[in-house]
Amino acid sequence: MSVSPADRFWAFSLTLYGKPGVAPALLGLQDRLGLDVNLLLFCCWAGAEGRALSRADVAAVEKVTLPWQAEIIRPLRAVRRRLKSGFAALPSESVETFRRRLGDLEIEGERMAQAAMAPLLPVEAAAIAGNAARIAGNLTAYFRHAERPIGPEEQAALTVILQACCPGDSLERVSFASA
Repeated sequence: MSVSPADRFWAFSLTLYGKPGVAPALLGLQDRLGLDVNLLLFCCWAGAEGRALSRADVAAVEKVTLPWQAEIIRPLRAVRRRLKSGFAALPSESVETFRRRLGDLEIEGERMAQAAMAPLLPVEAAAIAGNAARIAGNLTAYFRHAERPIGPEEQAALTVILQACCPGDSLERVSFASA
């Protein structure tokens, strides 16, 4: 039985996100720079699958997911985060239950976005040696597309993510080109 690309992408994302330091690194890039965690994960997954992404590839994926992120996921996240501090007029247990349900909906929405992204993985294998180099190149392509600089804080977050993606690879020669 073959596993669909969407299921492979989701499983990869859950595994990577659960590794030490990765969630804070991804969420930091999301909160500081407005980057899409799913697109960062897609860059990593594409590299792990042996694919190099161009800026045009990143733009095509973002075109599919940006309206969903802007109109559905970000508003859900904002409400969920707002409820974290409670809502004085309502019982705290009820508010917390509602907040958890919103979190579940947000995660399901992220999975739906990934299902739309997975078929956009380029078919041709990259000519770059090593997963780490491909992943770093893909993440750099996303930063260039988003017109975000890769400063020291971003470099540190991306390195945490890259180390989690490629724990056995040497990262000595891998760098994130300044976007």
